[in-house]
Amino acid sequence: MTRGLQPTTEADFSSGAFALDGGGSLPSLVQSYAVYGDLDAMPDRVVLVCHALSGSARVADWWAELTGPGLPFDPSRWVIVCANVIGSCYGSTGPRSIDPATGRPWGGSFPVVSINDMVRAQAMLLDHLGIAKVHAAVGGSIGGLQALAWAARYPALHGDRGGPAERDGAGAGSPPAASDHERRRLAGWRLPQ
Repeated sequence: MTRGLQPTTEADFSSGAFALDGGGSLPSLVQSYAVYGDLDAMPDRVVLVCHALSGSARVADWWAELTGPGLPFDPSRWVIVCANVIGSCYGSTGPRSIDPATGRPWGGSFPVVSINDMVRAQAMLLDHLGIAKVHAAVGGSIGGLQALAWAARYPALHGDRGGPAERDGAGAGSPPAASDHERRRLAGWRLPQ
C-alpha cells in the first residue's frame, strides 16, 4: 500500500541467531524497516513508532493522520523509525520465511514471539542504525504494548523527555490508540518541543 509520504529509507536489516523468550530461537532474523527524515542531520530527534499487528514499517501508510508536514510525526522535525515486527507479513522474518531445517516456509511451526522479543529486535536495529537514544516510543494496539515494553526494558534509551507523546505540552501521556476514534483524538496530540 503506497499513499502520499514515502520513507527516506526503506531496507532490511539481517542479524544472526535470535533467542526467543518462549525458549525457541530463529536461526537468523531479518527486519524490514522504514525511516522518515534525515537521521544524519537529526540523530537526537528520533521517534520510534511501533506498529499494530496488521501494520507495516511504512508509518505514513497507516497513520497518515499523524505523519507528514505540520503533523505530530513531521519528518522535517523528527526522524521517524519503524520496524516490521517479527512474524510480520511485510518482510520481517515470519511464517512465510523459509525454515532452514526443512527448506520450506515455517507456516504454523513458526515459534511464538513475545512483545519483548519484538522490542529486543528493534533495539538491535537501532544499534545497527547508530541510534543511541529515542525521544519517544509510540504505538497503537500491540504497538502500544511495545512502547510500554520499551519504557520498562530500555529506560536509558529515552531522552530527557522520553516516553509517551504529550498533549499540548501538558505532560499527560497518551494511552495506546485502539481505534479510529483514538487516532483522531491523537491527531490533536504533539511531541514536546
